[in-house]
Amino acid sequence: MLQSYQTCKANRGGAGADDITFAMIEKRGLDDFIQNLSLELKDNSYKPSPVKRVEIPKPDGKTRPLGIPTIKDRVVQTAIKLMIEPIYEAVLDQNSYGYRPNRSAGDAVGQIAKNLNQGYTQVYDADLSKYFDTIPHEKLMEKLERKISDFKLLNLIRKFLKAPIQITNHNNNKQIIANKMGTPQGGVISPILANIYLNDFVKLINEKTPCRLISYADDFVIMHKEKYTDVQLNWFEKCIEKEGLTINKQKTTVVDTTIKGSQFNFLGFVFRRVRNRYNKFKSYIKIEPSTKAINKLKETIRNIVKHKTSRTLHLMIVKLNPIIRGWINYFRIIGNPRDIFAKLDRFVNHRFYQWAKRLSQRKSKSFMQNSWKILAKNGLILLRLGTPNVKGLR
Repeated sequence: MLQSYQTCKANRGGAGADDITFAMIEKRGLDDFIQNLSLELKDNSYKPSPVKRVEIPKPDGKTRPLGIPTIKDRVVQTAIKLMIEPIYEAVLDQNSYGYRPNRSAGDAVGQIAKNLNQGYTQVYDADLSKYFDTIPHEKLMEKLERKISDFKLLNLIRKFLKAPIQITNHNNNKQIIANKMGTPQGGVISPILANIYLNDFVKLINEKTPCRLISYADDFVIMHKEKYTDVQLNWFEKCIEKEGLTINKQKTTVVDTTIKGSQFNFLGFVFRRVRNRYNKFKSYIKIEPSTKAINKLKETIRNIVKHKTSRTLHLMIVKLNPIIRGWINYFRIIGNPRDIFAKLDRFVNHRFYQWAKRLSQRKSKSFMQNSWKILAKNGLILLRLGTPNVKGLR
């Protein structure tokens, strides 16, 4: 339990519905907190608190619900995860990459690239409608019972699934509602439960068909060497419906990546068939950050480097560097991000250029003449300097 607490604290999450923070717990006594929580679990008196729901804005103007359990509940969920993760690591499909030890989004993207090189050029790019929020509780419990026989642990997981949700209504009042399905995004055990639930479908495709399915939580693509028929596409949908889930047909596409100009997105990357600049009769798959990911980064940069701001140059760079570093680490792992990185560097420089125009005439003139040198001297990280020379796919 202490290890679980330290893990939760390291993730720097905020308070849940009870408004209790890590600092408050430690002020009252961490040993007492751990001891009392352990006793509640042993005598079966433990009961999860309501999950605090917040709405996270999306680039399209919509919102995504995020559930924040209390710290107490997160500690228990972490303990459960530590126990069941080794059990399910042995049975989860090797092409399932989401939120698993020693696996990353980059690994999933890399596997897709390998499949394309091996001739799996027909891509069924699927989108599940509100996957985390629509997982049927009873079907999930049935899947868990195949590997877990401890009824106390199963009952504890069921309690978390059934935990009510605290929302803030239009009048800014807190309201408690029942949770009849789904496992809230933001819960510690939600990712592993989501992987477990979808695993039957992933294995069905990878073991019983000539296709290859690559998944990362609720995002997946099914790749085939031959063009899909309507019968096959309908079969995919029926298999998903049997699991109690729904394919979002508006966001689900079938892409023939052998056609020039064809493309599909996955985990912030775009896979696009482009003409070889040295031979107009040849083409290759170019992998780079997607337009959506680029626009999201630009918006973040705009919110930090504003034309009218009281922030100093140093403070803006301090806020910007972790974001740029994260982008470099994520997108340089595969593909052709060099040109995109160079354009983004120019965008960042231009934002600082516009900011400098509001300085005094002498200072702004000096900055505008030597912007790159001044930004580098103050520690700004450039994206293009962290980009390896990676070739595309044939």
